[in-house]
Amino acid sequence: MDTTIGWKTDKDNVAVACADCPACEKENVVARVASARSGFNTTAVREITCKQCRKPFSIAESQLAIRRYPREEIDAEYGLAALAWIE
Repeated sequence: MDTTIGWKTDKDNVAVACADCPACEKENVVARVASARSGFNTTAVREITCKQCRKPFSIAESQLAIRRYPREEIDAEYGLAALAWIE
């Protein structure tokens, strides 16, 4: 009998790059990233429009936070296939 049914593993989580809006402080998922990634070294700037308050803001990729969420949650809110990747 398989005892792993009902248990979530790290494979069930998706790593995403996130930026918190400076105006409303809500989280914005920017892109998917490799699960082994822990941060960014580049100073390239990303232009983001907040999905909550619609105000545009800029952030360096090195300031993006890597967060992990259940695959189902990210897919339902953003659509995994539509979410861009950062290499």
